[in-house]
Amino acid sequence: MRRRPLPERTSEVLRELTEGEEERVTFREILTRLRHRALGFALLVFALPCCLPMPPGIPTVCGVALVIIAVNLIAARRRLWLPNALADKSVARADLQRMAGRLGPYLERLEKICKPRFPIVTEPIGKILIGIVIFVLGVIMILPIPLLGNMPPGFAASVIAIGMIERDGLVVLIGTLVSAIAIAIASVATGSLVLYIYHYFTA
Repeated sequence: MRRRPLPERTSEVLRELTEGEEERVTFREILTRLRHRALGFALLVFALPCCLPMPPGIPTVCGVALVIIAVNLIAARRRLWLPNALADKSVARADLQRMAGRLGPYLERLEKICKPRFPIVTEPIGKILIGIVIFVLGVIMILPIPLLGNMPPGFAASVIAIGMIERDGLVVLIGTLVSAIAIAIASVATGSLVLYIYHYFTA
């Protein structure tokens, strides 16, 4: 039996990933349905959950995945590799459906302005630089960041992922700018926590 073609638009892919009867779905199953078309789709799958409040543990798993995806980008791999321990992790399908329902309309609006441009940003050399940015965002998502938590880096990584999928170098550059803001927010939040702990134990 031939598989039906994977939808082209990011929002359509996201909706298709939520289909199914099983209560939970593994990341391996998600990536299999994506058929390894592009690292951008995998990046989006692991970044989007952190744009919303998620159960403990999910941001850490997604952060580790982003680090691994970043290594794939830096190594200029054409096909994504994930360790079995991560690929076999699962997420509730209800959480995927909730994410698609809340974020889908925003993705559709963004898709309307996306178009292939600035190809140098999404070519191999550009992907290496993107990988470095994603690596930093992934590390931040792994850390127990207070206040806003892992939502800013998750949002930044999602913007970059959409730019990669749509081959829109301008959107990728915007995502890189958002990444700088997310890194700054995480640095301030972490620094504030460290100072609070220091003063608490030295008071």
